[in-house]
Amino acid sequence: MDTKTPTGRLPVVVGGWSAGAVVIGSWWSLRPADHPFARPGDDGFPTLLDLVPGSVTAPALVGVGVVGLAAVLTRSRPVLVTVGVLVAVAFGLLAAGVAPLALAGYAMAMFGPVVLAGTLVVGAWRWRGGPVALGLMVAIGAAAWLTGIADGAVLRRYVDVVTGSAAKFGPPAALTFLLAGAVLWGALAGRLALAGHRRPAWAEPDAAARWGRAAAFVAAACVLPYFLLRMTWLTPWPLGMSADELAVVPEIRLHGLLLGLAALAGGVLTLGLVSRWGEVWPRWVPVLRGRPVPRAAAVVPGALVAVLLTAAAVPMAIQAVAEGAFEMLLIFPFWLWGPALGLAVLGYALRRGTASYT
Repeated sequence: MDTKTPTGRLPVVVGGWSAGAVVIGSWWSLRPADHPFARPGDDGFPTLLDLVPGSVTAPALVGVGVVGLAAVLTRSRPVLVTVGVLVAVAFGLLAAGVAPLALAGYAMAMFGPVVLAGTLVVGAWRWRGGPVALGLMVAIGAAAWLTGIADGAVLRRYVDVVTGSAAKFGPPAALTFLLAGAVLWGALAGRLALAGHRRPAWAEPDAAARWGRAAAFVAAACVLPYFLLRMTWLTPWPLGMSADELAVVPEIRLHGLLLGLAALAGGVLTLGLVSRWGEVWPRWVPVLRGRPVPRAAAVVPGALVAVLLTAAAVPMAIQAVAEGAFEMLLIFPFWLWGPALGLAVLGYALRRGTASYT
């Protein structure tokens, strides 16, 4: 097997991440106050990096970035595989936890409705069902306003909560960056390690389509317990909080409902891995409508979310057992959701074909 490997898209992306690691690590070294971990009084999600002082984390991140850039420039397969495995294991363990997943869920809940509404408004005129979708969206917004779920006062309080929470997004964002590095380096190492080997029968497109479809349906079903729990907040019998508490803090009810809808949207997007619109952009998507969906547009975010879910599975299980709240394992079935989504993404990639590392 040739030890020299020409540069392609994935190593370029990995090199970009490594350069970002150098920049971020250097910034933390120059401005220790901006180091996001181990802050006194921080009530966010704990992480293993809270145990490591910034005087160690910052230069270590710079070193990883420099080594990564050097490995990409060497174009040596053994070097890239070695570095990839080390980075994937180290950052995969250090960045594991609930915080990156919580950040992704909060961001989707806060900004997803705005992005979806804007996309529908711009693209609906080329879609037969556009007027119906817009009408439904307006009806839901009017109902939320008139019932007080999302009227002017609640929205103002919700915006205050969002802006006030922005400072707490630093550690989860940093963990997400590190976890993304683990995913990218792991993917590169895996591709190079398997390069030149014959594809097994289970990885053939027809076989991948079968088990990938089953995995996609399992992953999509995993959103339902959490979604249904949040939807009880629309009733006089909410689960997880009392009706009196939600009446006092209506912005929390709005946030919970948006989180439930974000989970449902994730389930719908999962089904795109086995649907036609997961291969060709639908008509309501502006500019891109009718064009093939690039594999990376589905594989990269899908794989990252699968890793986020899987990374959160162990701490969530530990918390559930420690508190005797075993229902959490059903409401948050990360132990099943993450692996199932990962298999669905892998099946999608194999079914559509994967380019070799060139």
